[in-house]
Amino acid sequence: MMEYLLTGTLCSELSRPETIFCPSLRGLSAAQADLAFLMPRMDHNRTLRETQRGGDWAAILASDPFGSEAAIFRQLTEMGYLGITNWPSSILLDGALRQSMSTIPASPESEYAYLARAQTAGLKAMAFFRSLDQARSALEAGLKTLVLHPGILNTEDTNANEMLLGSLSRLVDALREDQRRPIILAYTSVWHECRLSLRNLPVDGFVCLEAAP
Repeated sequence: MMEYLLTGTLCSELSRPETIFCPSLRGLSAAQADLAFLMPRMDHNRTLRETQRGGDWAAILASDPFGSEAAIFRQLTEMGYLGITNWPSSILLDGALRQSMSTIPASPESEYAYLARAQTAGLKAMAFFRSLDQARSALEAGLKTLVLHPGILNTEDTNANEMLLGSLSRLVDALREDQRRPIILAYTSVWHECRLSLRNLPVDGFVCLEAAP
C-alpha cells in the first residue's frame, strides 16, 4: 500500500514516508486546507523552488501565471524534488466561480496539462481529482497516478457522508475498468477519517494531510 504525507513543514528524508511539500498549508486545519486555492498566503511556487527538497514531491500551484514553466521545472529538479502534484487545486471550484477562474486559466484541465509538461521535462507527476470526468481528463493528458479528493464534507450529516463514501467507492470501481490502468490514491487526514472512513476505499494507497489541530 502506497503512502504519502502532504505537509506544509520541511521534512527529514529519513524520518517520514514519501512526502509532498506544500508550503501554503503550514498552520492550516484540514478543513481550511480545502480552501487553500482561494487563500493566497505567500508566493507559493517561489517558496518551493527556493527550498532544498522540502519533500520528495512539490505540491505546485499550477495556475500561477508568473514565472517560466521551464525554469520552475528545472529549479525543482535542481533542488532535489522527484515530482510534482497539483495542490492547492481548482478541482473543488463549482459553478460561476469555476467559470470565472477558468479565464486565468485555473481549471482542472489546465492543471493536468501543466503536470503533463512537467513529465516531459523529467519530473514525475500525480494528479488530484474529484470526479470521474476529471480523472478521465487527467488520463487523457497522460497522467497515470491519480489522487481522489472526497470534496467538501458535510460535517453535520453522517448519513450524507456515508452516501458519499459509497459514491467514491463506485467512482474507484469505474476507474478500475479503464484500460489505461491508473494508480489510484485517496486523499485523507485524521479529521477526514473521523467523519468519513476513506481508508476503507479500494485504492492503491493514500495521501495523508498533516494538518494543524
